[in-house]
Amino acid sequence: MMQKLKQYISELRESEKKFLRDGKRTIAKYNLKTLCRMSVWGTVLAIAVLLFGYIVPKDFLNGFGGNPYEYPSPPNIAFIFVMLIFAVLTNLYRVKGKTSQKIVTILSLFFEFIVFIFTIAVDIFVHPGMPANFMPVAIVIFSATLFYSTNMTNIINLVYTGVFCFCALMVNVDNEYFEMIARLDIFFALVGFSCATAIGYHFRQTQIQSFTSNARYKTLSMLDPLLGNIYNKRGYEDAIDNYLVAKNPNVSCAFIVLDLNDFKHINDNYGHDMGDQILKCMSDTLVSLFRDTDIIGRFGGDEFIVLADGLCDEESVRNKCKYIADEIGYRAQKTGAIKVFSSLGAVICDGQRIEFERLFELADEAMYEAKERGRKADQFVLRRYTDEPEQAKKSEE
Repeated sequence: MMQKLKQYISELRESEKKFLRDGKRTIAKYNLKTLCRMSVWGTVLAIAVLLFGYIVPKDFLNGFGGNPYEYPSPPNIAFIFVMLIFAVLTNLYRVKGKTSQKIVTILSLFFEFIVFIFTIAVDIFVHPGMPANFMPVAIVIFSATLFYSTNMTNIINLVYTGVFCFCALMVNVDNEYFEMIARLDIFFALVGFSCATAIGYHFRQTQIQSFTSNARYKTLSMLDPLLGNIYNKRGYEDAIDNYLVAKNPNVSCAFIVLDLNDFKHINDNYGHDMGDQILKCMSDTLVSLFRDTDIIGRFGGDEFIVLADGLCDEESVRNKCKYIADEIGYRAQKTGAIKVFSSLGAVICDGQRIEFERLFELADEAMYEAKERGRKADQFVLRRYTDEPEQAKKSEE
């Protein structure tokens, strides 16, 4: 029983680590969206509480434990302005479309800090004769809306609960009535902490499962439906876009466009089943010759692309392309006793800023130039990436 429990906890931790690693952008966007909404609703709620103070009779508001207070209090008014400013700033940042995980995390922690400061001030210092109303609710809401790691969430909740209990003991000790209120405050804070821990756990697991399911469906939708082990056009474009966002302006890679010669002839004379087998040979060959971090895709018919990160030496690219063509020919002939030839166009990028449209254009032109050199043999044309067409450096094998 204990072994199964340990295994279950270990699986939960691993799934959370994977989510925190692979879902950074998702978490940042979600937390920023949540911050925008919470700051707006926080402003609305603070205004509603302020209006409530004017509507409810003063006799009701004053005199809890014989301890009257002025309404509205400075914290009530200050909280409205702080929430309003925060709502404007977070929504302006979101409109810009740039979501930095570090910035969003700082904003989230700062927002929680502001709210807890004001809830402690209102629950303990402004309303010393009333049991805590806001702090337990706030800690539960944050645990169920903002995503952090389990350890970080527990530390935040523990720190704020401890600070709240300390303040309650220090302030509400004037007489027997206030001592009772202090005990109630601590009790409500501990209940809030317990509820926040349970709800926060459920919230994180729900988010992780949702992300995992979406990632699985997204992956399936981005894979080639026939071959299954490489990207389709949508998939490799999205993967390359993410790659360039991370690497620009210092991209070092080789981009290869590969096409079989006279593939239509194979389909017409040997059947589409044989054609599909040849395509499977091509995809399996590419997958076996490149790393998991490289991007491999099929963009139509018998045309494939490869983006190999860090491969920018001409001799290495030339040897790689020759080996690809030889291996595809060997595997295809072994599978269907058919001799096939490939045309390859490659572009080398060596520590520079690149645009994918230009990169693909250069590689595609190189591939068609290789094809024009002869379809009865493997052909290869190499270029270096440049923004100026006439400056492209060519070599062939």
